[in-house]
Amino acid sequence: MSEDDGSVPNDSPGSDDGDDSTLGFSRRTVVVGAAGIGLGSVLGVGYAVLGGSNDGNQQTRTVEPEQPNEDGTASLAELHYILENSGSESGRLDVTEFVYFPDDASVRISYRTRADEVEDVPPQRQHVREVGQMVRMYAEYVAQDGDEADVVHAHIENPSEPAEQPDGYLVRREWVEKYNSGEWDGNETLNTVFGSSYTDEALENETADNATTAAPANTSE
Repeated sequence: MSEDDGSVPNDSPGSDDGDDSTLGFSRRTVVVGAAGIGLGSVLGVGYAVLGGSNDGNQQTRTVEPEQPNEDGTASLAELHYILENSGSESGRLDVTEFVYFPDDASVRISYRTRADEVEDVPPQRQHVREVGQMVRMYAEYVAQDGDEADVVHAHIENPSEPAEQPDGYLVRREWVEKYNSGEWDGNETLNTVFGSSYTDEALENETADNATTAAPANTSE
């Protein structure tokens, strides 16, 4: 995997030159994203991916960052690295946790947002930059034959109220494959990711409801 391949379409989610009209998303993307906070398409994903699994036997692997090499195949360690070091400097992520769940073919990535820290940038726009960084770098990983994760569960450790940030969101392989192929543009890709946003409270309630529903009936013969 090469650190600066740049082999994605020109409207890459998260690219930023200071002009909203060339960011690869419209101002409407932000509005739709903020309105979509809830469970969205999170449902149907294994609860281990979202931190609510009651399966203590699931194997996990913490992934440390590794600078990309030129072998042409992406690794999760390289994905970790480029999230923090590639792309627009304003959108690079402060990753605090990167854990792979092989049983679910998923990766949980926690990061600290800079939405309340970047001067002269509205908090919500900084949030879009950071989501765009997650989408674009995962798209790079998939485009370069990264095959260990079919879904990224992104978790924001310190969500910003002014940015109307959720606690987390998903990025699925099938979405970035559509983006990489040109079937979806940056707008559609980002709006789909924003639609998967959720709050921890909603997730906890859904997890509790799911556990109650799944509990076997207490019957006697």
